[in-house]
This record gives sequence, structure tokens and C-alpha cells, in this order.
Amino acid sequence: MRLQSNVAVYLLLKRGDETLLSLRQNTGYRDGNWSVVAGHVEEGEGVIDAIIREAKEEADIDIERDDLKVVHVMYYYDDRPYVIFFIDCEKYSGEIRNAEPHKCGGLKFFKENDLPSNTVEALKIAVENIKNGVFFSEVSL
Repeated sequence: MRLQSNVAVYLLLKRGDETLLSLRQNTGYRDGNWSVVAGHVEEGEGVIDAIIREAKEEADIDIERDDLKVVHVMYYYDDRPYVIFFIDCEKYSGEIRNAEPHKCGGLKFFKENDLPSNTVEALKIAVENIKNGVFFSEVSL
């Protein structure tokens, strides 16, 4: 049995001024809300390797290490403490598709200035911080 780490990765996959969002379902966490391709860093795995894996597992795309940039780090406390790495990517290969329909109600690009009202709060906060040049934040919800 693998232990779930308290380190998470969030992919900010860009297309111009839009970011790919994922509608959460059947996960037990913020179901019915929009988030991004994301997941936990597994034991023995690095942050960049984790986001490359999650991109393939959730959206069936391939991304290269050199096309990724950590743009925000958040210490986040909800039901337990997390460290979340928000990773920007503008280049990928493959056709985006919902590779986990049992956990995702759909993938859709949204303008960063017009995120849905039911966007996961940590993501909304991170997007604002990134716009304002803030690299690190602490959030308790």
C-alpha cells in the first residue's frame, strides 16, 4: 500500500490567455468544482516527474521537462497540511482528452480572468498570486 504524500502538483496548461481546467467528480475532494490536472507526488518521485505523469494519466498528453516552470508554491492547510507546486506549461504533444472519466466530468479551457465561480479556492488564490508576481503563499481554508 502506498502512502499518499502531502505534496501536490497542479498543472497550469496554457493556450494563449486560457488555462485547461478539469471538473472534479467521484474523488472525495471538491467534487463538482473546477481544478486543473493535478495529483500527489508519489514516494520516490520528483515534483516535475509527478506533473509529467499526471498530465499523461489525466489528459493523455506528453510534456517535456524543459517546457515546465514552477510559478507558485503554496503551503495550504485544509483537512491536513499540503505543499502545492503550481507548474506552468505552454507546450505539449498529443490531443487533450479526458483519460479519467470516472474522476473527471470534463476538460475545458477557460480565460484566467474569467474562471468559473465553482473553481477550487486554492487555484483561484494561486492564479491571483501569479498575476501579482507572488511566488509563495500560505493559505488556510
